[in-house]
Amino acid sequence: MSNHVSLPYHLYVNVKNSFLGPNMPKGTTSAIWHAVHSREGQVLMCHVILETGAHWSGLPIHAISTSENFDFSHQKLMPWGCMGDELTTTRLSYLEGLKVDYFKENILGRHTGIVIDWKDGFSRYPQEHKPLSLVELDQGQFALIPNNFYLLDDKHFVNSSKKDETKHYLRNEKVYWEE
Repeated sequence: MSNHVSLPYHLYVNVKNSFLGPNMPKGTTSAIWHAVHSREGQVLMCHVILETGAHWSGLPIHAISTSENFDFSHQKLMPWGCMGDELTTTRLSYLEGLKVDYFKENILGRHTGIVIDWKDGFSRYPQEHKPLSLVELDQGQFALIPNNFYLLDDKHFVNSSKKDETKHYLRNEKVYWEE
């Protein structure tokens, strides 16, 4: 594993120019987001190719958006800092494009089908294992959130009248071993 990994597929985004340098004009620069990296305790950092042809590493997650809206802070977009230096990315095709209710922040978006999972000293324990989902928010920015911060909406399966049952869910704290 590595602390620099490719996304399962690239995303077309805009980068807020203020993150590219103090003398940049206001506005955004088009980019292709293709990889990420992590450092423990920091926000997720992004590798992009800018429309100028420059490859830029180390853009924080709050510096990119599919629109020109950058209203949300990194605290809202990523409620926890990176938990370790080892990353894995994967595409979960069933989840891709499903509507997401990021109810902890009252924000809507869509699941990108990408899950980023940190590996650290805590991740080996079931109650501390935190797969995080990358969600493109309706306003354009990306949030990296744990499963217990959002609900998915699949019109063919999810029954909204059952939503109240989620208050009874408890995280798994048991490790299962082969007998």
